[in-house]
Amino acid sequence: MSEHVEHVMHENSLEAYAEDAPHLSKREKLIYGYLMHTGLHFSDRGVQAALGFAERGMVQPRISELIKQGLVEECGSTIDPNTGKRVRLVRAVTVKRAEQRRLF
Repeated sequence: MSEHVEHVMHENSLEAYAEDAPHLSKREKLIYGYLMHTGLHFSDRGVQAALGFAERGMVQPRISELIKQGLVEECGSTIDPNTGKRVRLVRAVTVKRAEQRRLF
């Protein structure tokens, strides 16, 4: 029986994958590219504001899809200053964090 060797992609490769992936919508590519470029975490509303979208609903479903595809991850929560409710924080998945997840 052969062992499965796991391939670790370089961060540039991850970003190129997102840019070139035909299955990602234009908006998903924009959101993922922004999260990769900044390297920071944001709420859905924070992504909305940073990218200039009129409504949170224009980014929230795309972020959820990026999470399902493993390109973005939830990394905590915060209180939304507009609603007073707890909301998720998300960030782009990097090779380093993917490695750390495999160790634990």
